[in-house]
Amino acid sequence: MCDTHPASASKYVIAMRSRSFFFSLFLGNLLLVAAVLGIGAWWTFYEMDRQSNRNSRRFQGQLLALARDGLEDTWPESEKSIGQYCRSYSNHPEFRLTVVDHDGRVLGDSEYPAGQMKPHNNEDHPEFLEALAGNASESIRQSQTKKIRYRYVAAPILHKNQVVAAVRVAVPVSDLKEDRRHLLSGIATCFVLMLLAVVVFFAFLSWFWSKPLKIISQTARQIAEGNLGPIPEVSGSSEMIELHDAIDQMRQTVSIQLNTIIWQRERLQSVLHHLPDAVFALDSQDRVVYYNESAENLFRLEPFTVTTSIQFLLRFPSLLDFYFMHRDTNSGNGEPRHTMLEIRQDGVRNVFEAELVDTSNHHDDEDIACLLIVNDLTDAIRTERMKTDFVANTSHELRTPLTSIRMTLDNALDGVYTPDAHREVFEMLDRSVHRLESLTDDLLALHSVEETTTANCRDNTTLREQKHWLEELFASKAGERNVAFTVELPENADRHFLVDNKRLGLVVQNLVDNALKFTPSCGKVGLRFSFEGENVLAIRCEDTGCGISPEDQNRVFERFYCVKRDKSDRQRGTGLGLAIVKHAVERLDGSLILNSQPGVGSVFLVRIPIVVPDAD
Repeated sequence: MCDTHPASASKYVIAMRSRSFFFSLFLGNLLLVAAVLGIGAWWTFYEMDRQSNRNSRRFQGQLLALARDGLEDTWPESEKSIGQYCRSYSNHPEFRLTVVDHDGRVLGDSEYPAGQMKPHNNEDHPEFLEALAGNASESIRQSQTKKIRYRYVAAPILHKNQVVAAVRVAVPVSDLKEDRRHLLSGIATCFVLMLLAVVVFFAFLSWFWSKPLKIISQTARQIAEGNLGPIPEVSGSSEMIELHDAIDQMRQTVSIQLNTIIWQRERLQSVLHHLPDAVFALDSQDRVVYYNESAENLFRLEPFTVTTSIQFLLRFPSLLDFYFMHRDTNSGNGEPRHTMLEIRQDGVRNVFEAELVDTSNHHDDEDIACLLIVNDLTDAIRTERMKTDFVANTSHELRTPLTSIRMTLDNALDGVYTPDAHREVFEMLDRSVHRLESLTDDLLALHSVEETTTANCRDNTTLREQKHWLEELFASKAGERNVAFTVELPENADRHFLVDNKRLGLVVQNLVDNALKFTPSCGKVGLRFSFEGENVLAIRCEDTGCGISPEDQNRVFERFYCVKRDKSDRQRGTGLGLAIVKHAVERLDGSLILNSQPGVGSVFLVRIPIVVPDAD
């Protein structure tokens, strides 16, 4: 008996394990894919067979409807005409057409002489019994004349709302089964071909995977060398054991590196991500290693992808001068240094506050050495200025009528006015009080539309109601100014819809009031309502007034802003009407467009979303 060398035995065992792994991998994958293909083939056949039956029934139903409609349109007809009509379908052997009268007597058949056929109003023909009773029906049975199984569908023929006959379309069941056999044969052929292709593919793939296992494990070990950990016992082929060891080592290395990256990223994101200010993280080489979304929006940058120098990223000299000046005078204690800068973007002057925060530990290889934080103060400064202007304008608007009232009262107390002038004095007081009331109403309206905590109401209204209200409100004022005021409605003006009626009223009231105020005598002011689709209300206010210059169009919606007119034009408002319109439209989630030409007139186009109430 010959002795076997231990090395040879080891190689034999490894070879056997490799082959065992190969066959296990191959058979496992093959069975899995075969099961998936089998289920897919069965589901495909099931769905295609069901779709085929649906299509067949739909086609049969369409033929029945076509024949029924043709007979109902020409009824009554002679038996000869009906027989000819049925025989015209004889060149279509895939279906059979039959017509019987209300007594069940056959009037025509596409494949058999009608005179030789027995009456069909019996239990042997249930589909005709149902049809003559006024109901569409279907049955599958054997034909008494042809001796083959059909699928019958029948429907009544109505004349003057009475059932006068019935028509039936039959399709041989054998044709349906033949179609199903063809479908099953095709799917089975595809399944076999795909299975053969899968066998070849997985045979090659299993061979391809099993052969280089050792090479893969050695490569993995080289990648993970230097971080060896405890190796758990595993069973299987030697290649699998080596691969397991290598993957475990790579896992330890990757885990350490990944945890480090995650910690650094979380540290960076915790500082930068949720800040509303623009933040740039720079390394010790003046390279931007990260910037947040606020920086993208403020300086119109592309989303951060790669590290780049700050000089190539930001092209604003004053901001770069601030950065390099304070970077060179590093304080080293992490205290921020800040300054105010004026930067022009697209011709617009913006005010920024820039801060530089030192985060370094004075190492050359630091990933983040400092943070450059830029805060846009332009809107805040503009808002503060608007508040100051608002207080000043409000004080001025209140002081003017109060001064007039005070002077009039003082003169009256001093006996300046004669008894004949008392009416004129009262009219002066009335105008001043009216101006105070208008200003107070406008301020309250502006406050109500600027209040963001109040949700929109849903009031049920119609455009005709809006027209009636507007005509009552402005007819007198339009007549006093000799201005033609019209309100146009669409055909469906009585259609009900839901909208915040108070805020809608503020929009149209201030648009019309503004138009009448600045339209001269013999001019025109038109208000047109329309629906755009189902859920948008469009309002067009057009006048033939003095118009608004392009320079003023950008500011007419500001509070207390009044367009400068000729001294001869005495029309003056509070400067709040169009501001109320703007804020009311915004609260209604709408849009506002102004088109105006000086000396021609103005057009305001408002679109507001509405809700259509349920029909009940």
